[in-house]
Amino acid sequence: MCEENLNQADDFAKNFVDELRSLRGNFVEEILRDELNRGCYGADAKKYFSSLTANEQELILRALKLQEMSGGHELRLALAIRSIFPDGKLFVNDGKFLLYLPEKKSAAAMNKVELIKILFMDISNAEIDIYFERCFGVFGSPITMHTDEMILY
Repeated sequence: MCEENLNQADDFAKNFVDELRSLRGNFVEEILRDELNRGCYGADAKKYFSSLTANEQELILRALKLQEMSGGHELRLALAIRSIFPDGKLFVNDGKFLLYLPEKKSAAAMNKVELIKILFMDISNAEIDIYFERCFGVFGSPITMHTDEMILY
């Protein structure tokens, strides 16, 4: 009987710890949301974040949470781009990021890219070139090589 009570207590403790972990994750995202909404990342980040849909905000918060949980040592640029632009492609060439977005250039898309740059790029040493509609060609990457449909870089 005593062993059964210990097993039940262990199960309760494990479930309790698991619930606390899941709650902590929710609080981290809410803290980040609050910081963005208060302008802690700058006025532009606040404006761009508020213009996102609720789903896009959740995606950005999830990527930002992962970045924050790593102590900021692992920038989640690629994750943020894939989250907001699932068909986008990100490449690196000579220290410069090349981003292809298969959509028409718009103010909304540029605002999303600007928010991602603010939150997920080390602006002191990184550049990003953005290509809309027509992909650039990267030799050795067949996915980008389409005759008459690309810009050679």
